[in-house]
Amino acid sequence: MIRIFIFSYSGDAAEAVACVRCARMAVPCASVTVVDDASSPVREETAVALRSMGAEYVQSSWERHGNLRGPDCIRGMLSEMCREAEDDDILVKVDCDTALLDGGWLRWMEQRPWCQMYTSGDFANGDWRVFGCLYALRGWIARRLYREMDWSLLDDRAPEDWTIGREVLARVPAALCRIDEPWRKRSPWSIWTAWCWPSRTVSAESYAARFAVVITGSPRMSNQPASERARVMHLLADARERMLREGVAREDDEAVDWGDLLAACKGEAESMQTPCTEQSI
Repeated sequence: MIRIFIFSYSGDAAEAVACVRCARMAVPCASVTVVDDASSPVREETAVALRSMGAEYVQSSWERHGNLRGPDCIRGMLSEMCREAEDDDILVKVDCDTALLDGGWLRWMEQRPWCQMYTSGDFANGDWRVFGCLYALRGWIARRLYREMDWSLLDDRAPEDWTIGREVLARVPAALCRIDEPWRKRSPWSIWTAWCWPSRTVSAESYAARFAVVITGSPRMSNQPASERARVMHLLADARERMLREGVAREDDEAVDWGDLLAACKGEAESMQTPCTEQSI
């Protein structure tokens, strides 16, 4: 079974609704649980909206130290994710500002029991760094982390994503994990990317046609309201739903001309600003 977990608080309520919509569309068979911060919860009407879309809404009381940091937070997240999980279940953590548009990669993992973690990340200085916007773990390894990690060694600001990625790779050979680099010049095949806010040419249709995972919160503009990120996520969901209705498959063929999107990836055009051509999620 695929179990999706979204960790929210009042500041990303609009994005949480959009995130649940995308997850329900991309993986209809999955359970979706929104774990809200009891110290700063979303409004009741948002909780009602989340439940109406088929998500389970619960609140947590463990300290999150801002953006999901520290031993109490990481232990609390793993506890919530493992609560009802079987060993072979796939446990998926999704950031509220991340649009999951296609669940094909999760079905790929589901069909390959040997794969213990699937995520996006960077390989640098001989090590993988896992990105936290979205990752998937087998139930047994998540439970093992919860039991075995030495919480006393973790700093109060230890980021949840890097910590969990590092701890998984300390227990499981990298050959039993799949870590895809984000879309950029050296990885034009990738299905993971970030929405390019500075560009004037990007469209929800081009992203939905090409990518399975789109993060809208990195880079995060200082003057950008959460409603803008939620708006883009809903546009992405609209575009993907049109594709599903019309029976249009997501395009993976690098030979297809995606206009400025592909040109920027190949370094042949300047219509997308430079920071976005090498953008990481």
